[in-house]
Amino acid sequence: MPGMELRRALAIFRLAGRVPMEDLNNSFRNLVKKYHPDKVRDYPEWAHERMAEINDAYETLAAWLAESPGVDEQPGETREQPDFEREIHRRETPAFTDRAAARFYPLFNAFLDGLGLYYQYGLEKTAYRKEGVRRFRYREAIRSAEKYRDGLEQLAEKVKHPAVQSAARFSRLMAADMIIGDPVFPPGPAAWSNFDRRIRSARRKFDSAVRDILFPELMPSHRKGQTTALLYSSYTEFILYVTVFTEGERRKTGILQAARYDAFMDLLELRNEGILQF
Repeated sequence: MPGMELRRALAIFRLAGRVPMEDLNNSFRNLVKKYHPDKVRDYPEWAHERMAEINDAYETLAAWLAESPGVDEQPGETREQPDFEREIHRRETPAFTDRAAARFYPLFNAFLDGLGLYYQYGLEKTAYRKEGVRRFRYREAIRSAEKYRDGLEQLAEKVKHPAVQSAARFSRLMAADMIIGDPVFPPGPAAWSNFDRRIRSARRKFDSAVRDILFPELMPSHRKGQTTALLYSSYTEFILYVTVFTEGERRKTGILQAARYDAFMDLLELRNEGILQF
């Protein structure tokens, strides 16, 4: 079987179990339409990475689906339902070595510290970015994110562990969004303004969900229990925006937001597997 861990491949295709091969092929075509570098020209490096993962995941899932679950059973026998949980655990992502963890976590945690500062100084109240001490703290957050993003990307060139690769991708995309800030769009037809408002709102919802998960101490009491809804509603808006706008700055914005979502969900999947700690 190809090298990608089965749980990871299922997560990339958003599948919970076995499906007909035709469904897998349809999902593959839809992912290619969304992530192929020809479709994501503003972020070619990310698109190439994502397509490589999608291809690996497809090979893994195609080989898994081609396996016959009941090859050893005799005619007339009643076969028990397959143990899906056992199957998806059979190719676990390798744990960090002590040496890799010692190199990775100082960089990753330092990036998260910078992200935490950003969320405190200017995420929801952008005026904070221009006010005295808050202005300096905001700039410090950006500098810290850029510094440790670079460190994670350099480490990812040497350490090919999935957690290092995912963290480097997450830091790169999050830092890009932090530097750009609230999207500013060129003039367009009046009908576009509603979509623009929705993508800005979805961006804030996504960052609120990320903040609540990574920094629960910053979560407002009125938003407890809403994190999952914020994540999925924001993703729906991101994909809608990419579907509506097929070129220009608006599409670039939609692609960045969808990429941030995918990168964060990759981190959550690795944490759920017990591979990554945060």
